[in-house]
Amino acid sequence: MLDELTFKLIILVVGYLVLGFTTGTYGVLIGAGGGFILAPVLILFFNLDPYVAVGTSLALVTINSFSGAWAYHRKHMIDYRSGIISGLLSIPGAVIAPIFLQTVPQDIFKILFGVLLVSLSIYMFLRKNLNDLPTHNAIENSVLELRFIKSRYINTQNNEKYVYQVHELGLGIVNVFLGFVSSFFGTGGGFLRTPILVYGFHFPIKIAVATSIFSLCIYTTLGSITYAYLGNIQFFPTLVCAGAGLMVGGQVGAWISQKIEGVWILRLLLVVVLILGIQLFLEGFKIHII
Repeated sequence: MLDELTFKLIILVVGYLVLGFTTGTYGVLIGAGGGFILAPVLILFFNLDPYVAVGTSLALVTINSFSGAWAYHRKHMIDYRSGIISGLLSIPGAVIAPIFLQTVPQDIFKILFGVLLVSLSIYMFLRKNLNDLPTHNAIENSVLELRFIKSRYINTQNNEKYVYQVHELGLGIVNVFLGFVSSFFGTGGGFLRTPILVYGFHFPIKIAVATSIFSLCIYTTLGSITYAYLGNIQFFPTLVCAGAGLMVGGQVGAWISQKIEGVWILRLLLVVVLILGIQLFLEGFKIHII
């Protein structure tokens, strides 16, 4: 018969595996990485110190991102040029965020950002005639701006063809902001990048999801190394067990993404954005749901 300590350890390991698998599946499916779920769950239900929870969460997002990116790579769904631009230009924002936040009341920032996310979710809900398979999204710009616009041609493993254009300067500027947001909230920022790529830059939904996951690999890796150096990552059992679940879940999420319509992916993302927006808004007023 198992002693009480061994039984509790088994339950804890199983809990981390389930958390990793479900978060990995959902996070990769919507292109968000899953950090918005991991950090609060580790704090509320696994009693981790908040600093350790955020650091471990970011390390788990990194694992999930690499797992998902590898799956999307095999399916030829990643816009690598856009992903590299997004990932590299997210780094400065992530670095300078702590400096700027020293002069900005965090409660005010949470309220404003919560309003932004709720507004975005309402816009996504009301948006009509979503088209997951655009053949062209030509951008009408001045001659001066044309130097920043590059065409993309992607043919997936399932022989789905995507042709679209990307305003790379705008993409870079937006990702400086997203790097800032990811550093402040410790979520990776993918939950916001995917709808911005779709609605702001007219990416096909599935390509936006895959590219968002790929870009997460770049800057969350650097953030995870920093947290590890500071001693804010719990390697066992949290990182090892939840990470194992994330790796499997990431593959499952990428597989599911090819089996459902892109509009349903956006609907799943809408739920996340709405809940996170409400949560941040309430926290800004010192109102805690849990």
